[in-house]
Amino acid sequence: MAAGRVMIAGALAAIVLLIAIRRARGAEDEELDGPALYREACASCHGADGRGATGTAVTVPLPDFTDCGFNTREPDSDWGYVVARGGAAAGLSPQMPAFTGALTPEETHRVLAYVRSFCTDGWWPRGELNFRRPIFTGKAFPEDEAVATQSFIKGPGSTANWVTELSIEQRIGARGQFELTLPIEVRDPSSGSTEAGVGDLSLNGQYVLYASLQHLTIVAASLELVLPSGDRDRGLGDGTVTFEPSLLAGTGLLDPIVLQAQLQGVAPVDEHRADSGVRFLSAASYPLGPLRRDWWPTLEFEARQNVSAGESEFFLTPEIYKAIRTRGHVAMSLGVQLPIGGRRPFDYNIVGFLLWEYGDGGLWW
Repeated sequence: MAAGRVMIAGALAAIVLLIAIRRARGAEDEELDGPALYREACASCHGADGRGATGTAVTVPLPDFTDCGFNTREPDSDWGYVVARGGAAAGLSPQMPAFTGALTPEETHRVLAYVRSFCTDGWWPRGELNFRRPIFTGKAFPEDEAVATQSFIKGPGSTANWVTELSIEQRIGARGQFELTLPIEVRDPSSGSTEAGVGDLSLNGQYVLYASLQHLTIVAASLELVLPSGDRDRGLGDGTVTFEPSLLAGTGLLDPIVLQAQLQGVAPVDEHRADSGVRFLSAASYPLGPLRRDWWPTLEFEARQNVSAGESEFFLTPEIYKAIRTRGHVAMSLGVQLPIGGRRPFDYNIVGFLLWEYGDGGLWW
C-alpha cells in the first residue's frame, strides 16, 4: 500500500512538472512532438523503450508496448480515456494517473501515435477495426474470446427448442483465429418425447485478408467444418460432415454507423442427410459512445437460401450489446429474431450471449 502511494505521488509530481516545463517554455514552444511528450509524461513508469521501467514502486505488471498483440488490440478512444481519466476510471489500476489538465486532447493523440510506433509489425489489425460482436453475423477481427449463447426458439403450436452454444476463440498470430463451438440442445416437439443432448461440433479457421485503419475496413475469410457429433435420429444433428466457407467484412466508414456482413456457403458431404445452401447476414450498429463498454444497438438481417429444397427464409433481429464490466471485456447481448418472409421455420427466437475477452482480463476483474 505504501509503495502504491509513493508511485501515485511520483506520478502526480511528474504531471505537475510537465505542466511547469510547458509553461516555462512559453507559447512558442508549446507544440511538443509525441516522443518528447512521452519522455516527459510516460517514460518514468513505462520505460523509454515502452517495455516498462524498472526500479519503480508500481505494484501491477506494466504493459509491454512493443508486444503488438497488446499494442493493437484496443482503439485510441479507449486508450485516450485511460490517459485522460486514469486507470481507475476504466477499471484498471489506480496507479495509472489522470493527465487531464496536463495533456490536451491533441497532445494525447500525439503521445498515443508514438506509443503505437513501439509495435514495428504493421501486419497486425488495429483495435479501431475491432467492432462489437453481433449475435449472428460473423466478426472479421480475430479475438481471444469465450462466448456462451442461449436461444429459446418458439415453433408452431407448442413446439420449443432450447439451444446453448459454447464457443472458444483463440487468436493465432497477427491475423489468424481458431474457433471451436459445441451446441447443447433441448428439443420439445408438440408431439412425442423431449430430446436433449449434444449437437454437431464445429471447428472454424479464420484469417484477415485486408485491414485498413485509414479506410476503417476489415475483410476476413473463414472455413468452418461441422462434424456429426449429434444424434441425427433424435433430431440433434445432421448426421454428415458439412463445409461452410465464409467471407466476412466490417466497416466504420459511415461514422457513427458500423456495418458488418457475412456471406456463407453450406456444403454437406451427404446431401441426402442435409441440404446445401447460402446465407447472407448483415448487421448495422449505432454505437452510443466511443468506448467499447458503451451501448451498441444493432439491427441484423439474414437471408437463407436452401438450394436443395429451393426455399428462402428471411429474418430481422433487433438487439442490444452492452459491456457489464468497466473495462469492457465482459459483455452481454440480447435480441429477438423474427421471420419476415419466405418459409417460417419458427415463430420467434429469443437469443442472447455472454462474452468474455479473456485475453484482456479475468471474468470478475
